[in-house]
Amino acid sequence: HSSPSHTDGRSHSHSRSHGESESESKSESAHVANYSAQQFARNLLKQRTQDIQRHIHTQSASGQRSKSTTQHPHPHPHQPQQQQQTTTKFAMSSLAAEPLQALKPEEITADAGSGAGAGAGASVDNSLKTPGPGASCHEVASTTESAGKKPCFSTGLGEILQFMELIGNLKHTKRTGWVLRDVNDCESISGHMYRMSMLTFLLDGSEGLNQIRCMELALVHDLAESLVGDITPFCGVSKDEKRAMEFKAMEDICKLIEPRGKRIMELFEEYEHAQSAESRFVKDLDRLDMVMQAFEYEKRDNCLLKHQEFFDSTEGKFNHPFVKKLVNEIYEQRDVLAKAKGATPPPAIEVPNMERSSKLANGHDASS
Repeated sequence: HSSPSHTDGRSHSHSRSHGESESESKSESAHVANYSAQQFARNLLKQRTQDIQRHIHTQSASGQRSKSTTQHPHPHPHQPQQQQQTTTKFAMSSLAAEPLQALKPEEITADAGSGAGAGAGASVDNSLKTPGPGASCHEVASTTESAGKKPCFSTGLGEILQFMELIGNLKHTKRTGWVLRDVNDCESISGHMYRMSMLTFLLDGSEGLNQIRCMELALVHDLAESLVGDITPFCGVSKDEKRAMEFKAMEDICKLIEPRGKRIMELFEEYEHAQSAESRFVKDLDRLDMVMQAFEYEKRDNCLLKHQEFFDSTEGKFNHPFVKKLVNEIYEQRDVLAKAKGATPPPAIEVPNMERSSKLANGHDASS
């Protein structure tokens, strides 16, 4: 994904020996800056790797407890102590998780009696039978689907809370590029995703784009970073490795809220493959938000043109006509302010070239 990812330009102030030329000193300081940035990025990645192991361990332990609970035999429905008990499953409404109650034992008995009274020759539709208190989530799901209700989760409440915790990571994880550039009070990953999502409200249908799908893609596209962090070219990770890490993270995340996680995974894959018009538009929003953020930091910190490398990294990569107009407006406003203050851009910074993955297993180009 587009991500601000450049080294700290302050390293050019390092002292030079009397015998060195100015060009040699700049080259040496740039090398030191690149090395420091890479070390810092590796430390970030190491920390995120530890987070992955912790979350996967927690998920595994929770899964074992859940499996043990579901395999425990239930008492016979006619026993007195079972009279007041019901089995609670959860179905997601548009607002929250709502309890889906199985029938009480006496209701099951009544239902069985009515079925028997239908006569020996009457056929019974098994698909309409109501699952008992010991029914699995899949059994409840198939029954509720046939009745027009939404299926329940096949995971427990602990997994859903873990899913919430991972989403919470995005609220507090800073985007790596701004951290490497020493930007104070820089944005979080979720802040970046939120503004992208809000920009989809600018669509009115005349563009031939599905506005809701664009919003969903924007909300999902950086979700893997809740586990692996914001990986940039300065992190020393190849495109192949980055892609593998993010897809593995998405699999682990989506398993926590099955069967709903399948849709999130489909959206993530659509964005990564960049084959649909919606995914390409959202990629434009990804880059648009980055250059807008760079411009905002330049104005806030009174350092116009300082973040020129973020503009350079996106130049010529915008496709949607409306997004291009917004980008041109940013450039025009930036140029006016820079001329008024006599600002000049810093020397260009060389961005490490991540190894390019040739093709995905399904034949899609891996570049993004």
